[in-house]
Amino acid sequence: MKILKIKLENFQGIKKLEFDIQGKDCSIYGDNGTGKSTIYNAFTWLMYGKPSTQEKNYTPKTIGSHKLNHVVELTLQLDTGAEMVLKKDFHEIYKTVRGSANPILSGHSTDYEVDGVPVNETGFKKTLLELYKSEELAKMLTAYDYFLDNMKATDRRKILLEICGDVDFEDVIAKTPELSELSTMLIKKGDTTELYTVDEYRQIADKERSLTDKELKGIPGRIDEAQKAKPDINELIPSAINERIQTIKDEQRKLELELSDKENAALLSILNQISEVERKISVGETEHIKIENDKNKITFARINDLQKRLSDTDKEILHISASYNESEYDLNRIISKRESLLKEYTEENVKEWGGMTVCPTCKRELPEEQVEESKKIFNIAKAKRLADINEKGKVECSKALIESKKEEIKAYESKLEELKGKKEKISQLISEAESSLVDMTPYKSTQGYMELNKELERLKSMQNDIKAASNVTENAIKTQISKLNEELEKEQGKKAQIELVKRQDLRIKELEEKEKELAGKYEELTKGLYLCEQFIKAKTRLLDEKINSRFKTLKFRLFIEQQNGGIADDCEALIPCQTGLVPFKSANNAARINAGLELIDTLSEYYGVEMPLFLDNAESVTKFNKTKTQLIKLIVSKNDKIINFERED
Repeated sequence: MKILKIKLENFQGIKKLEFDIQGKDCSIYGDNGTGKSTIYNAFTWLMYGKPSTQEKNYTPKTIGSHKLNHVVELTLQLDTGAEMVLKKDFHEIYKTVRGSANPILSGHSTDYEVDGVPVNETGFKKTLLELYKSEELAKMLTAYDYFLDNMKATDRRKILLEICGDVDFEDVIAKTPELSELSTMLIKKGDTTELYTVDEYRQIADKERSLTDKELKGIPGRIDEAQKAKPDINELIPSAINERIQTIKDEQRKLELELSDKENAALLSILNQISEVERKISVGETEHIKIENDKNKITFARINDLQKRLSDTDKEILHISASYNESEYDLNRIISKRESLLKEYTEENVKEWGGMTVCPTCKRELPEEQVEESKKIFNIAKAKRLADINEKGKVECSKALIESKKEEIKAYESKLEELKGKKEKISQLISEAESSLVDMTPYKSTQGYMELNKELERLKSMQNDIKAASNVTENAIKTQISKLNEELEKEQGKKAQIELVKRQDLRIKELEEKEKELAGKYEELTKGLYLCEQFIKAKTRLLDEKINSRFKTLKFRLFIEQQNGGIADDCEALIPCQTGLVPFKSANNAARINAGLELIDTLSEYYGVEMPLFLDNAESVTKFNKTKTQLIKLIVSKNDKIINFERED
């Protein structure tokens, strides 16, 4: 793709400009502020909607200007030899607001044309993508430093590997046989022949080795801790301890049997009598409550019936309320729909034919019969739309339907008033029934209860007298049992110490075995990581040779060797100078531009796309690398107060 002509109108301070470049390289001269960079911005704005500086919220308008068309038009020669005209027109939109005599600014719009034919934004972008495949590729081909300086290193690396091809794992192993063991290490766990990539294995192994090292370093401390937790049991004999524990338990059982025998027959008889009196009290209370409840049986039945009627009325009120709300919602929706259709009908009715009377291509007046036919088609379509709106209104939101809904709502309101009155009346009847209930006599105030309770107190007094007499003997036995419990706890403590030593010895053995296992695992992981580093270094050498062979002078540093011997991914462009190679960012402007030209030639050849290249501050370069790309050099010239250009025929 080459630029044949470029036209600007009211674009960022340039009122009117037209250069007939004819697909040649050219130089554009001008003093600072004359608009050289504006031409570059106009090109990128038309191509992918942004200025060359990637500035956000960019506008082609000149500050303070209004009611102007801001236009960029490019005539291009495509790779096939065909010509194409692209045009982009940014302008203001004005609308007349009710109550205001003058139209006011309501926004902006952009019109697009391809070969003089208006297209929408989607169609315009589709045409552009057919020319340069992607916006990202267009930026790489139209800015010499976009790929080498602005893109992320990972993205640059990805594109270089796409163009030049990556180095396969098998190729590296074939050229460095000492790494053959790595193939086995990369096999994924499980019943599979699938391999991890070297990077995946490095991440997994590095993390696993770190965790292994951390766990390994903690084991000596845990062994020491287990040793310190072992009590001294040299003087303890397990068989003697077990024999003494059994003797203590036998003595305890004898004393407990002796203690239970102290519950004599007299005490048991008193307890049986107390239980019988308590049973009579419980039965008497149950019968008393039943008799008292029977006094209000009829009233309770009436209250239950009224409460059921009240619940049924509440449910009916909820049901009618829901229907009322639904009808009210439908009414509002129908009214809203009617207003919307009336508005739509009014807007449609005032529309008038606004078609073309002049051919957009040849600019001649269209035949009168063609214009009349267009008007007729418009009027038929308009009448059809009005009829459709009218029919829709009759079906969905007629006045009759609205009145029907209103009557339905009134019926629901009347029913709700009736139900609320019914509810109030039932509630009043419940209150009257509750106030007529007979008060219940407490059971404890009855003669029967007082007689039974007096007998219960007499029996409990006798029980206390019997217990007091036997407490002295019981206390002596309990004291002996308590002393035996203390001795038992001591012997069981000795036994627990012996068990603790056994557990700690077992734990120490497990830790020592774990330490040996982890040491072997750490060594294996370290070996794997070492082989990975050697693999990456070998791959680096092969990849450097493969990628850098695609360029004449430009080189790429794809990896950085770190202080710890490892390698980190990189993609730094290097430019030759008298003392060797310098990073792209550190090179002078001329070297940077020529490096960019070399890179763009490689990208154009691989993707099969050529685009014009604008070079700002081109006056700093005395000699440009030979390139197939059309170069448009922007040169600062203080003698050129008005911008001009010169073709390199």
